[in-house]
Amino acid sequence: MNLSPSHANRWLSLFLCAHLLLWTLAPALLRYNLPLDAIEGTIWGHQLEWGYDKNPFLNGWLTALAVYFDRYSGWVIYLFSQICVVTGLWAVWRLAREMLTPAHALISVMLLEGIQYYNFHAIDFNDNTLELCLWPLAVYYFYRALRSSGYMPWLLTGVFAGLGMMAKYYTSTLLAGMGLFLLTHSQHWKHFSRPGPYLGLTAFLLIILPHGVWLFQHDFITIHYVIERGRSAPGWINHILYPAAFTLEQLEAFLPALVLYSMLYLGKENQTPPQQDIIGAFNQAFLFYIGIMPLLLTLMLSVLFGTKLRAGWGMPLLSTWGIILTASLRPALSRKQLYCFIACVFLLMGVMITGYSIRLLNTSSLASANYPGQEMARAITQLWHERYHTRLEYVGGPRWIGGNIGFYSPDHPAVFVEWNKRRAPWVSLDDLREKGAVFVWDMNQAESVPEDIRKEFPRLLPPVIKEFVRHRSKNISAPVRIGIAFLPPQTRADAILPAAPA
Repeated sequence: MNLSPSHANRWLSLFLCAHLLLWTLAPALLRYNLPLDAIEGTIWGHQLEWGYDKNPFLNGWLTALAVYFDRYSGWVIYLFSQICVVTGLWAVWRLAREMLTPAHALISVMLLEGIQYYNFHAIDFNDNTLELCLWPLAVYYFYRALRSSGYMPWLLTGVFAGLGMMAKYYTSTLLAGMGLFLLTHSQHWKHFSRPGPYLGLTAFLLIILPHGVWLFQHDFITIHYVIERGRSAPGWINHILYPAAFTLEQLEAFLPALVLYSMLYLGKENQTPPQQDIIGAFNQAFLFYIGIMPLLLTLMLSVLFGTKLRAGWGMPLLSTWGIILTASLRPALSRKQLYCFIACVFLLMGVMITGYSIRLLNTSSLASANYPGQEMARAITQLWHERYHTRLEYVGGPRWIGGNIGFYSPDHPAVFVEWNKRRAPWVSLDDLREKGAVFVWDMNQAESVPEDIRKEFPRLLPPVIKEFVRHRSKNISAPVRIGIAFLPPQTRADAILPAAPA
């Protein structure tokens, strides 16, 4: 069938709006607590640095922007996650329209709804969620740069590539695919004699330069984290096992999209001939280098060095797979088949939202959604106010507990992550000693204040233990037992706050 561009745009708009609305509202209404990575983002966003111990700066900065808009309620963080998703889907649509008919382009985008990376995994706002947006944007404008003579596509390619690197270094595999596509096809060499690529490169370097300077100043802590994250025990089997497992994980993630694609063949008439038009050699090569090459480079890295690959690294890898699948098979469509497919996509979206909601409403597990972070933060802040009648400026402890107090406390203290100055360089130890702090740890996880920290802060008071009941626990899950130790402030020169009501 010939679906007009205007009809395809209307279906796309309905699809994107439904996804944005449902996947924002479900976690915002049903979760009592932000997820782990979102909490970590609030720790970083409390102070705008050019980098952090695990990631470059973009995740922390955007989380800070979300917190600024919602004043610590948390729902805008969920909204930002879904804005990333639908923006990435829009970019995939624009790329698909360069290669496919409106109907096939619509199919290639809607297929991604069947991939868990675009729904369940995208609830948590983190570096991977940002890549769902920035990779397709960089890819689309790179395609436009190669197919046009203007400078703006090159500039935007550099901007989104730079932002992608500042979300996660894994973007380098995409950039490698882009570079290989340029270098291995001589017809593209003409671009090197024009200002466009250098304009994009300048934008890219300007975006990443401050982080590069920050890395030098902080002993390349983020690079060390990436290396440690992929380190594995020596053994030749890892060079085979890890890449094989990663490949299977990505295929497993794409499997529901394949099932969704099969809906196009329901009721297919045998006499309907397949479409014979092809997308052309340029588009085929582009999709290989952009859609497949980053995966191959990732697998090659693991084969050569035995690097342990994380399934979540594959989140942006699948963004063009819907285009590749649709462009490869190019099914002939009747109006009935297309609308049946669209109905299946919306049905799947509804089933996933319903399943997610029922699971949250009926779970009594230790999931982060039921964590009593708000109650914990208010109680600990109240204890501080009752004792010292001053603002709580610092909380020290593990990321999860410390981050929850930092976000949900009315005082929103800075988090002294794991009592480690390298992981929290924004903390002035002299200022912390002067203004005091609360040190917290999870007794359920057999955590405690390290002995060297006790020696460094000899004024630390003996700990008290408080218990907090998880939401939806149904008296099944054990309460959260928190160790709390106060480091009294040395001065009362700060603004005095009235004692919190008992």
